[in-house]
Amino acid sequence: MGADPRARGGQDSFQGRPRVAAIALRPAAVPALFLLLLAGFAAGIWGTYRAAFPGRGLYRVTGVFEARGGPSLILIRHDKVPGFMDEMQAMALFVESPGLLDGADLRRGDRVRLTVRQEPDRLVAVEIQKVR
Repeated sequence: MGADPRARGGQDSFQGRPRVAAIALRPAAVPALFLLLLAGFAAGIWGTYRAAFPGRGLYRVTGVFEARGGPSLILIRHDKVPGFMDEMQAMALFVESPGLLDGADLRRGDRVRLTVRQEPDRLVAVEIQKVR
């Protein structure tokens, strides 16, 4: 039990390999593990940020579909939009194309997620998804 590792020629009695190699691995593993965890954390934050802010000039809006006011006009009661506007009881939005609105097949009361682009005179929905 009390044998000195130097007396065994610098060998680790359990693994039979030089003790120096086992010690050298530990300092390299800790920073590598830290960098791996940091990269995973950064990717999670980036994904959360992109979910709320899909791109320059675009905003993610969630709310409830209220009515269709024509081929490309909808009325939405929406939640707060981070960095853009507070919650509103009703807001009219134009849709980029009537086909986009027809494809969404919305009914009154459906929960929706929209990607909205702000133009000088109006807000335009460029993507519409039903949220279940």
